Amino acid sequence: MVFGLLAGACASGGGILVPSSQPAGPAFTETVIQSGLIVPWEVAVAGDGRMFVTERPGTISVFESTAAMAKRTASAQVSGVRAMGEAGLLGLALDPDFSRNQLFYVCASRLDQGEWRNQVLRYRASANELTVDTTILRAGIVASGLHDVCRMRFGPDGKLWIATGDGGQPARAQDATSLNGKVLRINSDGTVPSDNPTLKGQSSPTAVYALGLRNPGGLTFQPTTGTCFVVDAGDQTQDEIDEVSAGANFGWPTVLGPAAGSNRGFADPAWSSGTSSLGVAGADFLSGPGWGTWTGSLIVATLKEQDLRRFSIAETHATEHEIFLDQKYGRLRAVTSTPDGSLLVTTSSGSGDRIVKITPSR
Repeated sequence: MVFGLLAGACASGGGILVPSSQPAGPAFTETVIQSGLIVPWEVAVAGDGRMFVTERPGTISVFESTAAMAKRTASAQVSGVRAMGEAGLLGLALDPDFSRNQLFYVCASRLDQGEWRNQVLRYRASANELTVDTTILRAGIVASGLHDVCRMRFGPDGKLWIATGDGGQPARAQDATSLNGKVLRINSDGTVPSDNPTLKGQSSPTAVYALGLRNPGGLTFQPTTGTCFVVDAGDQTQDEIDEVSAGANFGWPTVLGPAAGSNRGFADPAWSSGTSSLGVAGADFLSGPGWGTWTGSLIVATLKEQDLRRFSIAETHATEHEIFLDQKYGRLRAVTSTPDGSLLVTTSSGSGDRIVKITPSR
């Protein structure tokens, strides 16, 4: 089906609709390319066209392409996954050198040494088999049925960036010794980069790159600048889009939303939802000429509002524009740009979930 979006409405911080001065958006097609899934938490597309998918109960699947109902060519069940509440098999990231080494990384909630942990595991893919290579991060991220985000992306610097939730314990977000409620930055072998910041109270750099987050379901990098952005779900109010810098503290649970005037060293968000909460989740930037005036926009999925929202980024500010797929597919979890410029979106209903491909048609 082909859809066209006029620059209908743009939402203010409090969710009030005001006229938009943006030019008309592109026409695009929507295609359900996979169905019958159980909370597909992350999707990644390799340069050879294969699509990798994690499902929260613990399954990794590989499909031969992003074509509708493409054949599943490989699958694996991650051992020891404890899927309960918001925990289970979560983020997935392909190695920057995937075309050569066939390595990829997943984040899984597992019982280990008597503790429920979110662990980063490295896998190797072959034509029809997925095998465990090693454990990159074994301990440090406490798993929980609440606020158990573990979103992963490789940055343009070649480092593995990981956004983690506070696990239902807000104080962890301000604890520099905890890996919960943070943006982590590690090397692909799990070691700490020497140029990570040294946080207050620490004597040397750690995996923690930024702190003060509640449940950051979106993590992505702006193509033109390489800047990292994280999208964090607030507590009934003040969902945020945050620009990540070394040592940044986004304030949770001390400060919600703009921290200006607090004089406590907290970073202001690039955008916040004000008195409303959207249940923000995955996010990614649009790329490719097919998107026209939308190229370079940040697209954010929402769970509570069940839609996609487009934001433009200018300097340190994000501005909300169109809302689309409004309550059409239910709760939306992941957003992934593909090498050909399409956008993949996953639903998060708990059963019968789908992956939707959105492709600009002009």
